[in-house]
Amino acid sequence: MVSLKLQKRLAAAVLKCGKRKVWMDPSEVSNIAVANSRQSVRSMIKNGMIVKKHNLMHSRARVNIRHEAKARGNHTGYGKRHGTMNARIPEKLLWMRRIRVLRRLLRKYRDAGKIDKHMYAHFYALAKGNRYKTKRVLIEQIHRKKGEDKKEKQLAEQATALLNQKRAAMESSV
Repeated sequence: MVSLKLQKRLAAAVLKCGKRKVWMDPSEVSNIAVANSRQSVRSMIKNGMIVKKHNLMHSRARVNIRHEAKARGNHTGYGKRHGTMNARIPEKLLWMRRIRVLRRLLRKYRDAGKIDKHMYAHFYALAKGNRYKTKRVLIEQIHRKKGEDKKEKQLAEQATALLNQKRAAMESSV
């Protein structure tokens, strides 16, 4: 067996890779052994007697399967957790997500004319004070407040109408 150390070193230099990435055709050993210059090695690379091996890639198939399982909620039990809940999902981050949703809703309602600026300011302050945990609860409170305001307005109108009737009756009797 002929030593091909020189050819392997030259081929690695020409191919710009390590010696372990160089493959030499076992059936062409006698031809390769003759090559003693970079130029002759280049011609053999062109002919396909010397080839650069592909990089071996680590398969991500198992990792992808595990990520999908984690997305479904598997592999997340107590034994898999390191760090406090606040370290895993900071309370501030949760607060920011929630308050942004609530404030966006209030802004949308104000711009659409569903609530006036006073009601907006009232609910904005309550949201800031951590009164509402979800969007649904805030919407329910807005509807309840609007209903109460409407009822108060009707009662006030009825009271003024009654007062006007009594005044008219008093004036007509005098």
